[in-house]
Amino acid sequence: MLQVKRQLKIKEFLVEKGFASVEELSDYFAVSEMTIRRDLDELDKQGFIQRVHGGAMLNDPAFFEMSVSAKSTQFTNEKEQIGKAAADFVKDGSTILIDAGTTTLEIVKNLKQKRISLITNGLNIALELTPCPQIELFLVGGMLLKNVQHTVGPQTIAFLEDFHADIAFIGVEGVHPTTGISVPDILDASVKRTMMSIAKKSIVVADFSKIGRNTKAKINPISSVDLIITNSKADKEIIRELKELTEVMIID
Repeated sequence: MLQVKRQLKIKEFLVEKGFASVEELSDYFAVSEMTIRRDLDELDKQGFIQRVHGGAMLNDPAFFEMSVSAKSTQFTNEKEQIGKAAADFVKDGSTILIDAGTTTLEIVKNLKQKRISLITNGLNIALELTPCPQIELFLVGGMLLKNVQHTVGPQTIAFLEDFHADIAFIGVEGVHPTTGISVPDILDASVKRTMMSIAKKSIVVADFSKIGRNTKAKINPISSVDLIITNSKADKEIIRELKELTEVMIID
C-alpha cells in the first residue's frame, strides 16, 4: 500500500476509534512499527493527530467532542485506576455532583455500595446507578446532546443552582497550567463551571492524554480546582507546573 493511501486509512481508523497504538496499526496494515511511526509523525505535522505515549489520538477533540462509544475504548485501564482513586474521597451521607463522561463513569462504578445523594447530567451515570436503591439519584434535565449523552443549557444550570454539594467530580478534555481546564463545547463548559461553583470541593479527573492540552471552551483556571487526579504517563514538566497551582494526585 502506498504511503499516502495508508495515511488516509490511518485517518479513517482514528476518526472511528479516536485512538490507536503503534502496535495495533502495525498489525492492521501489516507493516513495521517504524513505518507506522513515520506515518504518525507526518500526520502529527499536518495537525490531524496528537502523538501520545505508545500511539496517537485524533486531534479534533479540541474542536468537537467524540461520542461516548468512541471515548469508551480509549485508555480504559487508566480511567479505571482514576475512578477507583476518586471514589475513595466519597463518604456515606455526602452529596456528590458527577458530570457525564467515561472517566466519571468509572467513579460511579465504585460508589454502588455508598449511601449518598448523587446529582448528574449524564445518562450513562444515571443508568449505571439506577439499580442502587440506597443512592438518592437526581438526573438533571435540559437539552440532550445525544452524541455524548448528557444535558446542557439554561434549564440544566437553573436546576443545578438549587443544590449544594460536598464534592464535584469534573471530567475534562484539556488540563493546562496557563489556560486552565477546558472542553470542546461551550454549553458543556457552562454546566461544569456551575457544578464547581456549588460544591465545597472540586476534583478534576483526567487521564494522561488530557494533561497539557487546551481545548476550545474554558471552564475555570487551575487555581479553582482543589485536586487533579491523573496517571503517571502524564508529561512531567506540565505536572510540575500544575503542582505549583493546585494539588495533583498521580496514579501509577
